[in-house]
Amino acid sequence: MVFEKKKRYTVNSEYEFVEDFVNDLPHIFESEGTSIYKGRNEIKVFDYEGVKLNVKSFKIPNFINKLAYAWLRGSKAKHSYEYGIEILRRGANTPEPIAFVETLKKALFNRSYYVSVHLKYDFTIRDLIGFEFPDKENILKQFATYTYSKLHKMGIHHLDYSRGNVLVTKLENDKYDFSIVDINRLRFEKIDYLKGLRNFAQLWASKYELEIIAKQYAQLNNQDENEAVKLLLQFDKKHKEKIYRKHKFKALIKGKK
Repeated sequence: MVFEKKKRYTVNSEYEFVEDFVNDLPHIFESEGTSIYKGRNEIKVFDYEGVKLNVKSFKIPNFINKLAYAWLRGSKAKHSYEYGIEILRRGANTPEPIAFVETLKKALFNRSYYVSVHLKYDFTIRDLIGFEFPDKENILKQFATYTYSKLHKMGIHHLDYSRGNVLVTKLENDKYDFSIVDINRLRFEKIDYLKGLRNFAQLWASKYELEIIAKQYAQLNNQDENEAVKLLLQFDKKHKEKIYRKHKFKALIKGKK
């Protein structure tokens, strides 16, 4: 890692030619690149030396995390970079990590950036959940198989396994390739059957869609398919109730201000 007074960064040794870009990133992010997502965080695509770079700029954290990220633990950008390398090492897919940058302001953490190769894909799981979609059942079965064989068996637990965080590429002969993104919230741990099945509850899917996934996941784990459906529907209900309570609480707090 390169340390400077107001900045620190790491560049993947296979992409050393982008170091100047990485070094300048905090100065050019706002004015250059093409924005493809803007919300709490922002994602931009840059063309540099013939390579499309995907750059995620994380929002400035609260005061406690400004202290923590500066001196006690890694930032979301650093975690994304390190986890991305480990995901690839374990044989799963994620856009190849290139670099991360952390900036400091008055000795406190300010903003961070995660740089990866911009991956071309055809759609995300978000595009088919809740919609009519060609070859939908087949895709969901392959998605369940991917989750089991490439993630859970390899000890990769994506803690934000929402439908927008799975990229899908269509291959030949009705086959599909999957890749995970938004990987700063991740654990590398042993994943038993119930924990793995519960992971799908974050998809916010319909009963029909969850049934397809649950049955496929049960087959792969040599478990009862009907029981798997029952369990996943329970996990899904609990997850949705939790989110509803959270939104209700936030609305109540805003109403008191």
